[in-house]
Amino acid sequence: MKGRESLSRTDRIAKAARRTAQEARDAASKRRQDEKRKRANSSMAIEPHRHCVVCWSPIAMESDPAVCSESACIEKNEKREGSRKRLTIMMYLFPGIAIILLMLQLAGGAV
Repeated sequence: MKGRESLSRTDRIAKAARRTAQEARDAASKRRQDEKRKRANSSMAIEPHRHCVVCWSPIAMESDPAVCSESACIEKNEKREGSRKRLTIMMYLFPGIAIILLMLQLAGGAV
């Protein structure tokens, strides 16, 4: 009985190994087919391009700023840039003021 159990266990392990090996072969075959398909489709390659930062429509690589020609997109991008610039100034200005005030307070206490 004991020999029979180990044989069936051995058979189950061997069957699982064969199944795993077959799944690996199938996955590798699928990957090769996908690569072949990609190479075949590369003849219809898309030209290099960027996308509008507002509406994400394709635009030329040379576009600077990366905004399409629609007036709504241009206005929205100008608003965003203005906000970004103000935030950058505040990020440097407020800590600078705090440091100056701290130095004045320390200098005033030393006198």
